[in-house]
Amino acid sequence: SVEGAHEVWITKEPSCFFGLGRIRDRYYKWCESVKFLSRNKGMRAGKNLDLRLSQYIHCAGSVVLGDNCRLYCWDASHGKPFDREPEIRIGERVHVTRNLTLQCTSEIIIEDDSLLASDIVMIDYNHGMSPLPDSYLDNDLELTSGIHIGRGAWIGNNVIILGGVEIGEKSIIGAGSVVTKSIPPYSIAVGNPAHVIKQYNPSTNLWESIRTNNEVDRAASKTM
Repeated sequence: SVEGAHEVWITKEPSCFFGLGRIRDRYYKWCESVKFLSRNKGMRAGKNLDLRLSQYIHCAGSVVLGDNCRLYCWDASHGKPFDREPEIRIGERVHVTRNLTLQCTSEIIIEDDSLLASDIVMIDYNHGMSPLPDSYLDNDLELTSGIHIGRGAWIGNNVIILGGVEIGEKSIIGAGSVVTKSIPPYSIAVGNPAHVIKQYNPSTNLWESIRTNNEVDRAASKTM
């Protein structure tokens, strides 16, 4: 009721402060989005765009971000500034379907014409792995060289890409893959951890299967 809603504002109960905190957070997020969109004119963003330290995030004017995208930067850990500022940079004509999460302390670069499907996560750092603190959150962050998505790459649904990885130009990452190492250009990679299964042959205009060392050995043994 209206009376009940009014009571939330005037009561001294903890729920009041929780409600005010949520309103403050929503207002902060709205302000961040307005400033971000004013700096990145021409791009299109869906509902519930969530940003952290948006001054480090740069999108070309033709970028399309679907609903529920989260772009987060950190420039310090436990009160200690990093040696360099983080950067998220998304190039021309990049299209994101929905639910993209970028967590950046170094750099996440997505080059022109890349296609990102739904529910993709890219994290360019790791929590320290020392078991001595009460929580792994208490460790300093372990930074990497960042993540680089090459021009025209296609990243499938539910892919996770970790720090220090470069996805080559025009490569395709299959749905559900976890990418822990760099993938060369014009390659198709799948799995956990992701590995290359095909590469594009410009002479035949076909994606051709990659033979593993075991397959080569088996083929050689049959000819002996």
